[in-house]
This record gives sequence, structure tokens and C-alpha cells, in this order.
Amino acid sequence: MTYTASEAAARLGLTKDTLLYYEKEGLMPPIARNAAGHRVYTEADIEWIFLLRCMRDTEMPIAEIRQYVALLLTDGGASILLRREILNEHQEFLTNKIKSLQGLHGLISKKLEFFDNALASENPEAVRCMDYSDEWAQFKTFLGGGKHD
Repeated sequence: MTYTASEAAARLGLTKDTLLYYEKEGLMPPIARNAAGHRVYTEADIEWIFLLRCMRDTEMPIAEIRQYVALLLTDGGASILLRREILNEHQEFLTNKIKSLQGLHGLISKKLEFFDNALASENPEAVRCMDYSDEWAQFKTFLGGGKHD
């Protein structure tokens, strides 16, 4: 099955402009054209663009994607170790990013718990409007004594 640029974009949740950008930036193998000169996307193209979106959605820099594609298109099987290394380094980046986000998520969860406790308190002072330093001082106490200075 083949798709027009509009159909491919819709199927992938992208705009036609994004498809053209990816092509212009050398992030995709060449796209075939029909007799009228319009781009014709195949299932393989759709799958490639899906992988490309995965790379972009995980913050892989355009330069790294371009390098990956260039290796694939010019060296094929000979570049598999280099392409694997690119993905391995990006996976390490993602692992570190996930750990960082989990820590931040935990801090936000504690902050929400702090607010819930203040709102559930029968002490009117617990929910008074605090300035930054008052709130932070109470939150540090809530966390267990200022471990997050």
C-alpha cells in the first residue's frame, strides 16, 4: 500500500511540513515519486518515519539522527556497530533522563502531600498564605529536615 504525503502525515500524526523537513534534513531515505512527481510513501517509509519520530520524541539530536541515517544508507551492514553505538549512547541518555524525572516526580509528589496535609489540618495557620521562604522552611521540615538545600 502507498500513501500521499497528506495520508502519511495523518497516519503518523505529523504535518506535511514536518515530513518535508525530515526529508530536507537528510533524516530519511529518498522517497519515491509517482509519474506526476508527487511523493509516494510506502509502508517501509511509514515505519522509518515512526522510528524517526521515536528518536525525536526522545530528544535525540538531529545531528545524531542524520549520522545514523547516513551510516545506514552508505554503509548498510558494515556500519551496524556504529549505529548500535549511537542508539546505545542515546539509551544511556534516556536512562539518566528517566532517573532525573523520577526524582523530580518524587519531589512533586512530596510537595502535593505537603499541601494535602496543610489543607487537611485543623490548624488555620497550616493553610495561611506563605511566602517562598516560609513555605520552603516548612516543606524542608516535612521532608525530614532540609535534606534538599
